[in-house]
Amino acid sequence: QRLTLEQAVNFAVEHNKELQASQMNIELRNKMVTEAISQGLPQINGDLNYSTNFRYKMSFPGSESSTVLKDQSSVGVTVNQLLFSGEWILGIQTSKIAKLIASQQVDVTELDIKETVYNSYYTILVSERLMEIVKQNLENMSQIQRHTENMLAAGTAEPTDVDQIRITVGQLKNSLLAMQRTVDVNYNLLRLQLGLQAGTPITLADQLDNFLEVGNFLKLAGQEFDINQNAQYKLMETQEELQKKMVGLKKWAYSPTISANYGYTYKILKPSLDFSPKHSATITMSIPIFSGLQRKAQLDQEKITLEQTTLNKSLLADQLNLQEEQYKFALKNALEDYNLQSENIQVARKVLENYQYKYNAGAVSSLDLTQANNNYLTAENNYTSACLTLLQAQTQLEKLYNELK
Repeated sequence: QRLTLEQAVNFAVEHNKELQASQMNIELRNKMVTEAISQGLPQINGDLNYSTNFRYKMSFPGSESSTVLKDQSSVGVTVNQLLFSGEWILGIQTSKIAKLIASQQVDVTELDIKETVYNSYYTILVSERLMEIVKQNLENMSQIQRHTENMLAAGTAEPTDVDQIRITVGQLKNSLLAMQRTVDVNYNLLRLQLGLQAGTPITLADQLDNFLEVGNFLKLAGQEFDINQNAQYKLMETQEELQKKMVGLKKWAYSPTISANYGYTYKILKPSLDFSPKHSATITMSIPIFSGLQRKAQLDQEKITLEQTTLNKSLLADQLNLQEEQYKFALKNALEDYNLQSENIQVARKVLENYQYKYNAGAVSSLDLTQANNNYLTAENNYTSACLTLLQAQTQLEKLYNELK
């Protein structure tokens, strides 16, 4: 898999197992909507009956005559139809809102997955960049070590110079191995987020410099926040709407329910005297009168829950606005640090090159050279950390704006 960041995000959205499990909730809610609607559709049931009295003889009072009760058998069909129920109508609306909530929860989960993919992708890029810097530095210091050993053999260098360079080379080798392990761990994390099996080869197609356009950071830092586009806030608004429907649902519990019933029975085996009709129909109005204050208690509970939901929505709005200020502050700080570290790394590189030239000419000691090399590596590490911090600050602000494409 050779993936750009955009391809990696799209692949994760399609194959991430956590997101797939979340998407199943939408289909689950679809079935619940169908279930709610079906309660108001005709309910048809059939029955087949057979009864026997074991040829019981029934005598009539005041008469010597008697009759044998015959076996009876019948088939029938019953149709029940709900004609009016406020709870049923509002129940359908509620189930549809619950389906919308499931869809919005998928959007929130998708944003979380995108953010983790963004950060993993960036982390691998900066880690590989730093690893390449250390690798080049190791090759350079190894050449200096060989040069110093030749100087020692010629009698123009001290044994301590060789030891000093050798220790630096050993430290660089250890650092390179540790970085390689870190990169491998980050690749495994990215595979997990993409829904790939462990060990699947992945290559990142984008370069780190592609994402370090200063103009994009400045544009984002000056952008206005539309809270109505935030995924969490939209979810909370829908939850409030759902709770309003729940209050209405409990109010409709006080209303009557009207239903109709029709039955047809065909007698296969008839008794001697059969007075039961083949057709029957009834209309029933069920009027709730008193439920021991149960309905009122349930309505009050839903009203309290609605007030809580409204307060939570207001609290979330305050939190999101505060987050926006904090994220912008973090982005601006990260951008300033990035600019500073960009300058610092250029200075450290020039100083190291100057010390290497002087060391080859015998003007500085190996201790001075290794110190300059350490300063350069520290500058590279600080620059890499600044890059990652800046990109993560951008990602969290774009997630807040619901703009992680």
